[in-house]
Amino acid sequence: MSLYGTMRTGVSGMNAQANRLSTVADNIANANTTGYKKASTQFSSLILPSTGGAYNSGGVNTDVRYSISAQGTFTYTTSATDLAINGKGFFIVSGTDGQEYMTRAGAFNIMDDGTLQNSSGFKLMGYEYSSTTDPTIVVNGFDGLQQINLSSGSLNATGSSKGALDVNLPSNEPVGYTKTTSLVAYDQQGNTRLLDYVYTKIADNEWTVDVLYDGTSIVDQPPLATSKFKVTGNLDSAIAVAGTENATVNILDATGAATAVDIAYTRTATGWDYAISTGGTPIPGGTGSLEFDATGKLTSGSSAKLNVPGFGEVEVDLAGLTMTTDPTSLTVDANGSTSAIVGGPITLEFDARGKLFNPPTISTGVVAVNGTELGALTLTIGGSTQLSSAFDVSNGKIDGNGASKVTGYEINDDGVVFLKYQNGDLVPKFRLAMANVQSPDNLKPLPGNIYSQTSESGVVVMGYAGTNGYGAIVSGALEDSNVDIAEELTSMIESQRNYTANSKVFQTGSELMEVLVNLKR
Repeated sequence: MSLYGTMRTGVSGMNAQANRLSTVADNIANANTTGYKKASTQFSSLILPSTGGAYNSGGVNTDVRYSISAQGTFTYTTSATDLAINGKGFFIVSGTDGQEYMTRAGAFNIMDDGTLQNSSGFKLMGYEYSSTTDPTIVVNGFDGLQQINLSSGSLNATGSSKGALDVNLPSNEPVGYTKTTSLVAYDQQGNTRLLDYVYTKIADNEWTVDVLYDGTSIVDQPPLATSKFKVTGNLDSAIAVAGTENATVNILDATGAATAVDIAYTRTATGWDYAISTGGTPIPGGTGSLEFDATGKLTSGSSAKLNVPGFGEVEVDLAGLTMTTDPTSLTVDANGSTSAIVGGPITLEFDARGKLFNPPTISTGVVAVNGTELGALTLTIGGSTQLSSAFDVSNGKIDGNGASKVTGYEINDDGVVFLKYQNGDLVPKFRLAMANVQSPDNLKPLPGNIYSQTSESGVVVMGYAGTNGYGAIVSGALEDSNVDIAEELTSMIESQRNYTANSKVFQTGSELMEVLVNLKR
């Protein structure tokens, strides 16, 4: 009978509004829960078949949905282990059951055992990060993850391996002039080792540099590949258009093996064109034009960059060319060395402008000292010059550190976790793992503000912050709940009113049914 249908529909409506009130209650209760994602109730009509002259009322069904993909605002804190994600993705945490879950709740604290645990008792997961190379991840699973552990009560020392030393060598000093500067390096036990760098002028635009430890040379220079060659001299302006001149230079690979490079110059109406090749094959980047002013000074085309097969990038310096009526005189010099230098000075060459031509680095060998080692060092010196000013050190630094305690932690926006030592050094230890699914709103919410994968959400895809669509890590911040209190209060009032209305429908149907029963009597 339709009256029974009316009462059933009223009950259906009250149940639906009760469900809505339940989601509103949860949302309001978790308005201050870090990383909480609000729930909402969606209504759909239930239609029953009707016959002619009789209508069967149906009712309403409800479905609870979660706004997991909707990001909340940030609250900033003073703790480096408070983390938020600006964009897509989830932190990976593990529970006491040993299972991995996803969460946006990043209020992590350092526990006694060094692990990072949030307020729900779940521990942050990541990959060990012991170098500058990203750890290998399993794209579609949690294999290889481990708990982030910042416990480190021991001292740390890192031996030196690389650095930089840029100096100006005074060009107006006579041959035989010597100048020494020093750098402090660290051995494997954190001991300081003083290295003396001795510069001696041997000719115009040429110097030697030796590296001494305790008075003994420790230079260990491998064969040096060519990175630059320079062309100097004059191109005869009296040569007719289409006339040619040629020059050849040998460039060296990392083993010291030589390859001939040919430079062909062709006279034009305004200057010269050049084409650089090896074995008759043009080299990419090896063509260009040279233009000169009325005095024969080069005005355009002073440099080029070659991509030589088997060598990589080689810079060509053409700034030393002129074009006058003097006979053609071309000189081509290439940097690099054919053999290693062990225990002795190396030669520094400078061009006419006072810029370093050869070599770009200084290398030293391993030195055994009192039961430990001062490791091999490579110092870049490309910024060194030879100008008329006094000797000056513009850049001198070496990596490594002495024995130092951990004083804090830093987590960058790529999710790399650093230990901060007393001397200011930052040492990477872990990189946070991130996960995402195709449909985050279809993840299954679980107690503790965590989520698990479902068939509707799609498979878990792993990655790193800042790559492949994953958001950036924000250290010292927490993601707030995405609940809008004003919106929830409005929903509560609406649900209350609708619940009352549906109860009235049920009450009216019940009263009419009572009338019907009394009529039968």
